[in-house]
Amino acid sequence: MTESFLPQVQNIVFLMLENRSLDNLLGWLYTPSPGWNPPPRPLNVYPKGSYRNYFGLTPGLYRNPDPDSGNDVTVIPISDSNWQSGYAIPYRDPYEALKAYPSDPRAPVGWNGVMNQLFGNQNIIAGLPSESDGAPQMKGFLQDYKSWEDGSWDGQDILWTYTPTQANVINSLALQYGVSDRWFCSAPTETTPNRAYSLCGTSLGHESDSTPSYAHTTIFNAIGAKKSWGIYGFDLNYSGTGKTYTEGAFPLISKAQNGQVGSFQDFKNLARDGKLPAFSYLEPSWTDWDTTGNDYHPNSNIRPGEDFLQSVYEAVRNGKQWEQTLLIITFDEHGGTYDHVPPPWCAQNPDGLNGDETGFKFDLFGLRVPTLLVSPFVYRSTVFRAPEEDIKNHKYPFDHTSFIKTLLKWAGVYDSEANNFGKRMLAAQTFEGVLADHSVNEGSVDFIERQTMAPAALAPPKQIHPAGPTEVLRVLLKGIPIRTARTILATCKTLDEIQAEVERYRKGPNRMA
Repeated sequence: MTESFLPQVQNIVFLMLENRSLDNLLGWLYTPSPGWNPPPRPLNVYPKGSYRNYFGLTPGLYRNPDPDSGNDVTVIPISDSNWQSGYAIPYRDPYEALKAYPSDPRAPVGWNGVMNQLFGNQNIIAGLPSESDGAPQMKGFLQDYKSWEDGSWDGQDILWTYTPTQANVINSLALQYGVSDRWFCSAPTETTPNRAYSLCGTSLGHESDSTPSYAHTTIFNAIGAKKSWGIYGFDLNYSGTGKTYTEGAFPLISKAQNGQVGSFQDFKNLARDGKLPAFSYLEPSWTDWDTTGNDYHPNSNIRPGEDFLQSVYEAVRNGKQWEQTLLIITFDEHGGTYDHVPPPWCAQNPDGLNGDETGFKFDLFGLRVPTLLVSPFVYRSTVFRAPEEDIKNHKYPFDHTSFIKTLLKWAGVYDSEANNFGKRMLAAQTFEGVLADHSVNEGSVDFIERQTMAPAALAPPKQIHPAGPTEVLRVLLKGIPIRTARTILATCKTLDEIQAEVERYRKGPNRMA
């Protein structure tokens, strides 16, 4: 394989954010509203001849049944008053795992989780769905969320979606450049398995975040012989490991050639000076039990994420390598937020390993997530889909393994490395056709002025706990997943009780009731 694949692109910057569906952030992208005047449909679609409109939301069309009354509740935009209040929306962190119990300590015994969001309705599902159950009906989001939330907005906030003026940075970039309306995360579950698919082509059969690290070769190992790379983030000592989250979760990165690790400020300096490596991988700051990150993760306000995304774009756009750069923006998974498009069955199991918790065959894609291509080579107002998507003939939609396949070909190592990344990646489609071979977009984005919000909206949440000050609790809970830490704090009243629960969790995450 020669390096003639995307020869116009000398630098790729990759940013994977957290836990939002396409409808949640970009559902109204092509719907006019006060302060937002898009064209009536995309100016360009890829592949040529595909559906001319954008698969977004339609006012009044999509609903979920209320589990208590059975009445339909409509998917709607977030009201300006709720947005300006500064409350996180959704107000609580939805279930993210394929089956929430037992990996999520909030969940009761049963089938709450992503499969219930997809296949449930007024009632919870009773077991693992299969292809014989047909396409997901996308009717269980409200029931799944309302099963544990505390009554705020009667749970209906899980069906509230951001307008382009509220989530203006990501909507403005999607309108100025290219966005896919059929990009699915790789598995209907949470963060680490989906990030594993994006870097390794497999989750090694792991279904949830209960497995914190993956001893599998990564895209960094594969391209290092031909391309320089860097990982840049905010926490270079994640959970006290002396490493970034990505390095810790994928330890074989330490064996990759030609790489460097640095801060986000280092990334901005390199972009300014025109010295970025060929492949830059960005980490956001992570939302935690006592901090609001800039990763968009529920249940936090999205404003820090919007500000971070704008700073990434401006660093790349104003840097000396812009004319040869592709910025990829995506999300790891939907995080329990609503989306109306059913993910398709017939996904390729990458390595024959079924799920370690439910036996899931990894034959269903996860939900749609926002995926943007930002570059001078991308025509304005582009919507793109996999060029040969045809499930019956095993031509699949875009998923996170499409990143790997495209990067391997771009780096000129596909022939030598492809078999290290599993059958899913081998079957994946690539997105080079979205890019022109010359500059077609001057990249002028007019972000609107931010709406006024309550002063408390952007402040870190105040943790006042009878067990002791935040500084003490932060040390004790170091490395504990956000939802687990919040559950422990909600159920324990003394430092001894918290200590006991933390010790129980560290002995085995699935032992927590």
